[in-house]
Amino acid sequence: MKNKIIVSILTAGLCLSLAACGQKAVDQPAAESKDKRTITDLGGNKVEIPAVPEIQRVVVISPPVMSFAVKTIPDTEMITGINSRAFTTSNVEIVNKVFPNWQSVNTSFIDASFAVNTESLLSLDPDIIFYYGNVQKQGLGNIDIPSVDFFSKGLNGPEAVSVAWDNQLREIFGLDTSGSLQGEWDRTNGKIFELLQNQNQEKTALCIFSNAAGSITVSGTDSFDAYAQSFFEMSGIQNAAADIEGTAEVSMEQIYQWNPDMIIVFHDVPAQKILDNSIEGQDWSLLKAWKDKAVYDVPRTTYSWITPCADSPLLPLWLVSKAYPDLMGDSQLRTEISEYYQRNYDITLTDDDVNSISGYRKASGS
Repeated sequence: MKNKIIVSILTAGLCLSLAACGQKAVDQPAAESKDKRTITDLGGNKVEIPAVPEIQRVVVISPPVMSFAVKTIPDTEMITGINSRAFTTSNVEIVNKVFPNWQSVNTSFIDASFAVNTESLLSLDPDIIFYYGNVQKQGLGNIDIPSVDFFSKGLNGPEAVSVAWDNQLREIFGLDTSGSLQGEWDRTNGKIFELLQNQNQEKTALCIFSNAAGSITVSGTDSFDAYAQSFFEMSGIQNAAADIEGTAEVSMEQIYQWNPDMIIVFHDVPAQKILDNSIEGQDWSLLKAWKDKAVYDVPRTTYSWITPCADSPLLPLWLVSKAYPDLMGDSQLRTEISEYYQRNYDITLTDDDVNSISGYRKASGS
């Protein structure tokens, strides 16, 4: 019942952060010499990288890092190659706004198993490559191109991971750290603290990590693949699967025993199919969450918010709005999302844009 998801699947679930269409003045590259620099990446590797002005062509192997790259990179036209998986759990409506040239970026140099076609990669003439962990590094072979690792064994919480990725990119592109993602996390943490002062109950929630071919995998306690636990704790919610370490396959009978107040869905079968109770071999109608219609897809922008992405600081606010709507109503949440995009991307979201963030999978049928 508790078979673990294999590392290759977990690695594929992550996505690189998308660069914003425009940067504020504080985010412009600082003055740099034309000399190469040596940095220590998150994997502990010493990597010699070009001076900031010399970085003109970027290749992104790791899907989740895209979300951060598009937010920090001076110009998304610099991204010449990207893993197509970066778009499988994102919201195209939002991607179009922050990464307008995404459809023209080469994705053919890498396949679904992260195997890289060396000749195709070299033809992109990259100045730097971003990857995640040894599995992706092995796929690169022995190419002589500066490659930066975004995996750290010492980081497993969504705040720590997202801030570390953001800071590493800021170092690479010579950006002012005053615009770091840590500021957004501090803002969210302060807001949540204020909201939960008025909490008079604690609800339980279950995160469906995957639901495919009749196999249901849930997110348990913290590990590099189970960020839901941290997000639930931040939001004053108890994880129904807290006795599971990492992610694990479970039966419907186990879910009946947990009987959570709320269910959130990462990917694969969307929440609407659970609400319709139309999944063969799965009867969700016995659960409190189903009866209360408290089954939701995790919001998506440049990536799903349940994993580290450039918009992860918004997820605790969304969770509170779903679990405790008396503490944060929908209109207040919408304002938070709109203001976040104005601050971080200098983009004004329309009402339809905000609607698409939480309702994208339902609207698209994905």
